[in-house]
Amino acid sequence: MAFNYRPKTSAEILAKKKQNSNVAASIFDIIKSEYGEGIILDLSTSFNKIKVPRSVGEKINITQLKTNLKVKNKINLNGIDISFGNGSGTGGGTSAVETAQQENATRLYCEVYNEFHKFPKVAEVQVIYPNVDDDWFATFEAQAIAINNWLGNKGYTFSRDKGIMQHVEEVALKKCGVGAKDSWNPADIYAVKKNKQNQIIEDLTEIGNMPMEPRAKLDQLNNYMRNKITNKELVGISLKKLTNGQVKTMELTNALKKQPLTSISIIPGSINLNLDLNKDNEFQTGEMSFGIRVGESAIAVQIRAFSGGERESTQMDMTGKGAAAKLGKVSSTEAIDPYLQKFNLARRMGTKLPRVGSWDKHDIKQYVDEWKSIKNIRIGKEPINWGNSDWETTLINAIEFEKTNVRTASQLSAKLQCFQWVKIFNAIDKKGKLEEFLTVLYYGAKKEYDSAGPFLKVA
Repeated sequence: MAFNYRPKTSAEILAKKKQNSNVAASIFDIIKSEYGEGIILDLSTSFNKIKVPRSVGEKINITQLKTNLKVKNKINLNGIDISFGNGSGTGGGTSAVETAQQENATRLYCEVYNEFHKFPKVAEVQVIYPNVDDDWFATFEAQAIAINNWLGNKGYTFSRDKGIMQHVEEVALKKCGVGAKDSWNPADIYAVKKNKQNQIIEDLTEIGNMPMEPRAKLDQLNNYMRNKITNKELVGISLKKLTNGQVKTMELTNALKKQPLTSISIIPGSINLNLDLNKDNEFQTGEMSFGIRVGESAIAVQIRAFSGGERESTQMDMTGKGAAAKLGKVSSTEAIDPYLQKFNLARRMGTKLPRVGSWDKHDIKQYVDEWKSIKNIRIGKEPINWGNSDWETTLINAIEFEKTNVRTASQLSAKLQCFQWVKIFNAIDKKGKLEEFLTVLYYGAKKEYDSAGPFLKVA
């Protein structure tokens, strides 16, 4: 059910003319008058199910509330289901600001649960994350329990925007040559032993001031943090919103030596770089995709532009199929590019393509000829699905369509960048290094490469 209707007045509820609008409107007025809160309804129902904000539940239990409504206020609750809850979200995307609010809410939950073995008050959570809903309450509660069970003891401070996390990231970014924090370590919050924090801060400062090259200092930093996470003294934690409030993955990453893969290969018949356009003058897909099998697990791989920019450079992303957790994007700077450089290979960037509206005949010929040179390539003995259309005709049409359709422009850009990816895979395959490269990409998606920092993944 979608409990995401939050009426501002009882008149608004009555205007919906639902079967139980009168009852819902009366309950709204009582809750607003006595507790300063509204109610949450599901527009797809007859208003027979009503959510009262959790903050009210901290002042009165559900039995007392119902008694108050029935006896004191003479509300007929026959057929009416009342429960405490903050409803669901709107289903829209999450901004960087809201992501920060969610991570800080997890930080608060973990800290309160670690100290008192209970959850923070609703009002405290809403100060940090005003739009918190029932799904996020369930996520925060499950995360706090799982993380603290893993830590095993009291005596931790949890950090995001200040404290130990700030010290760790300043050393990494300013002293150790890390260009992008998440490509080095995707931890969203940190847990640190209170009685070790001052010493750890001194140690981090000392590592940052070592008289050596930044990359060498990064090795020192990573080794130090591996020791600390193993001892549960300093733990970076990567967070994901949970499904049904259940933690399915508690995985320590980059803390121990990587175990060699038993096998890795491209799944037969899975390579797709469809160049067909659809009825909306867009490509059927905006990506190159294929599957890899890692031991017994199947992994879906996409290479595409993730923000939809006209000439945005592509990124590679991996997701476990079925119930498996998302692995993540493969770091270009830490995993892909260093490996390609060994073979004098490089990715094609979106900025190197002809700009929208500036194509000429030479450009068209270049990318038609390039496709002809790669159309029969197999990767790991597997053919590529290019679709059914004539590429030259498609390209000419797409060049025209992209002038008025940013989505088409982004997709065309991604497809042309993926032509280079086909050549990269082919060159590495010819050298007998395809399995090695796939292994680099797989561990790169998991943020398990030599220069990556250790973290606990909670998903």
